[in-house]
Amino acid sequence: MMRASLFTILALLMVMPALSMIRTLPFPDLVKTSEVIVIATVATQEVQPGEKVAKTTTSLTVEKVLKGEIKAEEPLQFTTPGTREKPVLDRPVFPAKGERVLLFLVKNEEGTWRLQNGIQGLWPLESGTDKTLGMGFNYSIDKIEEELAKK
Repeated sequence: MMRASLFTILALLMVMPALSMIRTLPFPDLVKTSEVIVIATVATQEVQPGEKVAKTTTSLTVEKVLKGEIKAEEPLQFTTPGTREKPVLDRPVFPAKGERVLLFLVKNEEGTWRLQNGIQGLWPLESGTDKTLGMGFNYSIDKIEEELAKK
C-alpha cells in the first residue's frame, strides 16, 4: 500500500509541470496566423496599483511593419498584469521605456490588437541590435522575413 501511494505521488509530481507549460505555436504558425508583425519602441509605461496585482499600461510606437497593415501614427497600447519588478508568471512583460520589441499581433473581439498567444507574441530586442530575445531567442528578424517570403 505504501509503495502504491509513493508511486502515485511521484507520478503526479512528474505530470504537474507538463500541465502548466505554455502551449506555444510552432514558429511557422506564429508567423502565418499573426495578422500584423511589427517592430516597435516602448514610448511610455504607467503602473496602476491593484488590490492583489498591479497592472502596467505600455504604449508603443511602430517603427517598422513586417506583415499586415497598421497605422504607424497610432500608438499601440497594452495593459498587462504585473510589473517589470514583480512580473506575473507566464504573462508578457514589456521592457523599459526606449527599448524595442518585436510584436506578433491579432485583433480581439473588440477590434483592438492583442499579443498572439500571449507571452509568445512579445519578443524583446537586445539594446542597440536586432537580436531577438525572450521566446524568440532562437530566431531572428531575417528568419521571420524568410518565412513571410514563403507565401
